[in-house]
Amino acid sequence: MSPDCPRCGRALTALNVTYRRNRWGGAPPSPRPEQWWQCTGCGWLGHRRGTDRPLRPMRRLEGDEGTCPFCGEEDSNAAGEPWVTDTGELRDWLVCLTCGTSNPRRLTPPGGG
Repeated sequence: MSPDCPRCGRALTALNVTYRRNRWGGAPPSPRPEQWWQCTGCGWLGHRRGTDRPLRPMRRLEGDEGTCPFCGEEDSNAAGEPWVTDTGELRDWLVCLTCGTSNPRRLTPPGGG
């Protein structure tokens, strides 16, 4: 059973996000560990780490930010909520919905400058 959209209350649709890069020896794509969901009504996008965990919102990136630096697919990147590290950097979590590659992304330099 799919969860309801936190924004509009409709049932969310599962989104298949798989690892497609660096599949050594010709291994097929494998699913990311998170469950990914999108709302076909309002466009909400997010994930959760298991059925007992809360949904985490993501935002689709556009323009140059939306192009995956790993596979080159346009409008495929999504980013999570920013957080401040113990060194004062502002970071977020970037995930390509096409190739499944993810990486923390630095939004500000150390010290928050």
